[in-house]
Amino acid sequence: MQAIRTTLRVAAALALSVSAAVANDASSSASLTEDECRAIWNTAAGRSDLGPDGAKPYIDDFASVDGNHDQKISNAEFKAGCAAGLVHKFRPQQ
Repeated sequence: MQAIRTTLRVAAALALSVSAAVANDASSSASLTEDECRAIWNTAAGRSDLGPDGAKPYIDDFASVDGNHDQKISNAEFKAGCAAGLVHKFRPQQ
């Protein structure tokens, strides 16, 4: 009986850990507001286009946002990427 209780406690703790990790991941990939997108654009690119290296902390799939595939993301492409949920808040690169 004690072994069953221990197993249930471990299973419950594991389930809580997994659900917290999934919730955290889901919140980090949530769509950004227009103001958040504008702030990220101003930080990352400012008045110029955004290249692959500058986009890495904010965009996981550069090609999906680079609509005309010219290896740079314009402000219009960035806004479209934000609207599509392809842009996220800053994530340090590993």
